[in-house]
Amino acid sequence: MSQPGYLLFLGHSLDMEKMGRYSAAVSAVYKQYGGTYVGIGGPGRGTELLEGAWFDHSIILARFPSSEDVEKFWNSPEYAKVRELRKGGGMFQVFSLKGENREPPDGQPAFLISIYRPFDADAYAAVAKAEAEKIKGRDMYYIAQADEGHVERLEGDLISFCISIIACPTQPSATALWNDQSYIQVRKDRAQAAGVNTFLMAGMARK
Repeated sequence: MSQPGYLLFLGHSLDMEKMGRYSAAVSAVYKQYGGTYVGIGGPGRGTELLEGAWFDHSIILARFPSSEDVEKFWNSPEYAKVRELRKGGGMFQVFSLKGENREPPDGQPAFLISIYRPFDADAYAAVAKAEAEKIKGRDMYYIAQADEGHVERLEGDLISFCISIIACPTQPSATALWNDQSYIQVRKDRAQAAGVNTFLMAGMARK
């Protein structure tokens, strides 16, 4: 199985008219370079901020056949033209991630997307190990995990951040994990080791 690439786009929109024109035009460019939407949403539109301060961000998560295809999309003349449509329309943070050798689940999946900056690397490593244990047996898995040395920042001013994306079979299953008492302890320990923003995103229907 090939190793997919993901483009993670976080936006704080300031001009909805510009962003509407951009959104209408960019889908065809994603498709041209092999990209498919995994999830799209914002506050009240399928994405919920579970922890952190980035309450008003919209998110797009797109899958590409490889991280090289993300780069081809991002640097393409077609995207350069479409990107002009959102100029001045908001503030954006965009990242390229190498995926794990697993696909998002079929059906109506959901994703727990954590963007974090550890301030105690050893403590965070222990938390990450504990989290991996908690999702075992729940039909959940990471589709991307990247520390700061493996997150490619394509746009924006966020540096030295890490990203993890957990794929869950349904949104209720993601919520159940989040509210599980043993996982709450993991979250508390993580908050002592890193600054974290976590979003719950409803995924696109997949066959």
